[in-house]
Amino acid sequence: MKKQFWITAILVTLLIALGQAHASEKEVSKDQVPKAVLEAFEKAHPNAKEVEFEQGMIEGKAVYEIEYKENDQEYEILYDAEGEVLQKEESIDVKALPESVIQAIAKVYPNATIEEAEKVMKPDGTVTGYEVEIKSEGKKFELYMDTFGTILKTEQD
Repeated sequence: MKKQFWITAILVTLLIALGQAHASEKEVSKDQVPKAVLEAFEKAHPNAKEVEFEQGMIEGKAVYEIEYKENDQEYEILYDAEGEVLQKEESIDVKALPESVIQAIAKVYPNATIEEAEKVMKPDGTVTGYEVEIKSEGKKFELYMDTFGTILKTEQD
């Protein structure tokens, strides 16, 4: 049980740290992205469409987020400057959210409408959490949640 607690604690910390990269991201052009990042992305996703690039910082180190579409699905991948994948995000149907996530949102935002959802994954595809966009009482929020439905961070759009 202690091992599961520590694994969860580490994943929550990582999710929060990676979530903070979103706050300082800025759009960049393809030629501003390191060659190692581009090569890793293009090798893994040769059929990517509508590709966009952003640069951010995590713990003082540059990271690069690549947003793209592939097979009518939206994705985001976060790379370090050497081309290693740090995190993946995949858009999902809001109906695919776990019941624990839906219940947690309903408890804090009883009148909310869930508008969009993404699952957040480690490089190996293990789901570590969810990013959920909601609308409640005329305001839009982005919620960063763990797999148990705990709201880790809330940003108002």
